Amino acid sequence: MSQKKKTSRQQLIAALLLGLAGCGGGSDEAGVQEIDPFYGDQWHLKNTAQFTGARSGEDINVESVWSGVVGSSGSVKGRGVLVVVVDDGLQLAHEDLAANIALNKSWDYAEGDGNPTSTLLYHGTNVAGLIAARDLNGVGVRGVAPRASLAGYNLLWDENISTSNIYNALTRNQVEVDVSNNSWGMAIDKLGEAEPPTDSFWHDGIEAGIANGRDGKGIVYVWSAGNGGSHGEDNSNYDYQANNRHVISVCAVDGKGRQASYSEPGANIWLCAPGGDFVFVSGGSTKLGPPTTDLMGSAGANPNPPDGLVGDYTDQSYTRDFVGTSASAPIVSGVVALMLEANPNLGWRDVRLILAETARKNDPNGLGWSVTTPTGSEPTYNINHKYGFGVVDAEAAVAKARSWNNVGDQLFIEKTLSLSVAIPDNDINGVQQSITIDAVADGELIIEYVEVDFSSNHQYSGDLEIILTAPSGTQSVLAETHSCLSSVTSLPRFGTCLYGYTPWTFASGRHLGESATGSWTLQVADKGNLGANGQLLSWTLRIYGRTP
Repeated sequence: MSQKKKTSRQQLIAALLLGLAGCGGGSDEAGVQEIDPFYGDQWHLKNTAQFTGARSGEDINVESVWSGVVGSSGSVKGRGVLVVVVDDGLQLAHEDLAANIALNKSWDYAEGDGNPTSTLLYHGTNVAGLIAARDLNGVGVRGVAPRASLAGYNLLWDENISTSNIYNALTRNQVEVDVSNNSWGMAIDKLGEAEPPTDSFWHDGIEAGIANGRDGKGIVYVWSAGNGGSHGEDNSNYDYQANNRHVISVCAVDGKGRQASYSEPGANIWLCAPGGDFVFVSGGSTKLGPPTTDLMGSAGANPNPPDGLVGDYTDQSYTRDFVGTSASAPIVSGVVALMLEANPNLGWRDVRLILAETARKNDPNGLGWSVTTPTGSEPTYNINHKYGFGVVDAEAAVAKARSWNNVGDQLFIEKTLSLSVAIPDNDINGVQQSITIDAVADGELIIEYVEVDFSSNHQYSGDLEIILTAPSGTQSVLAETHSCLSSVTSLPRFGTCLYGYTPWTFASGRHLGESATGSWTLQVADKGNLGANGQLLSWTLRIYGRTP
């Protein structure tokens, strides 16, 4: 066995037996008096300002969903929903996870068997606890969907990820998998690079999971939006996974509902969830992370000071040291599990639309908020490049899911303009080009997602600011003028980014519910000062949506 691997055979058997008992849904165990000892610390579930850096009420509003207050069908805790944690492993025998482990659904890519447990890698176990740590069992914490079923694929057990394994992890058990949580990405955060994929395996896997997953309703893929925001150079739209139209890209807020210091902005971001952050306390700073499961004992993120977080739990099977969009994504995955228990017939697009419509406008006095211009009876959405549609609201999402009527087939309109034009150097106005969508010739669409394939031969892509303006006037900042940083020194690279927009697909969710008809304008400005120059060669506008 690998040294990264394993719990004892006895532990694994015990975990599987507990899983057999726990996966059938079961009752609420109303007569059981046990509690979850660290639930009072879980500020992301119920924020009572219990820690420095937390503000009362800045949580995901989930308690009423568990208690059965929402709707008329009783308590919703994720029963019958399978969530896969695609990560570096999952400790199947963990005392707070074992009861929710789905039998024979996990996979270990290192050794080709069904046990992805690691004795060294703990990230996936941290993720899993936020999704579905068991409730009312007298130990640990509570997940957002505490009766959902869990499986783990340890795709990230080694840095050299096989492309065939990537495809497999996105499609494995695809008929049975409801939600795929992905707190990872191929792009390197903080560098500001738009690095294109080297193969099509990832894209092909996502396409297959959407088309064939859940008997054609589509696996719901939840993706971390990225942790490169602290340097101000990175943007989630420079990540070809996070800006794919098939994934729910999740940003992070801190305990006060504001953009976490590391969380990347982007027109592609769908919504946020609590991810924690660094907070200043007397004598220095600490982390406020959402409490979750850790490898049992001292093997995980919580080895206790001086190596770990000061003030972390003395019970080292749990931790408050988990911070990032890696933490915010599984919180959304948990909410999706609740929605799918409430309405198993939801398609992947329906889930996205419900989350957008029910998201809560956080940081209401912060900069950057605007609203969409809806067409017909479509709702108006609050939008922000830092927050997408806002912070996930479990109660509102589950209530909307219960009464939701699935939308029709998704259609798209695509138009290309190939008219090369020089981009003036260091000019704030730049150049503009427009593409017109005609309701008669092209058809009418209610917008769900927009993509722009942008091609330029500019010598330094980081110089360019690229803004798409819809016929409604709603703007999407697709790229910002920025430096690309060295992966060695973390300092700006001299003269150029490693990758240009040659081409690059940008994406935006900010036009949701608007009409596609009219003139779309792309403005490209070189706001850098490096003397580099180039041309806008061509761009393709691709609008996904449905008929009015």
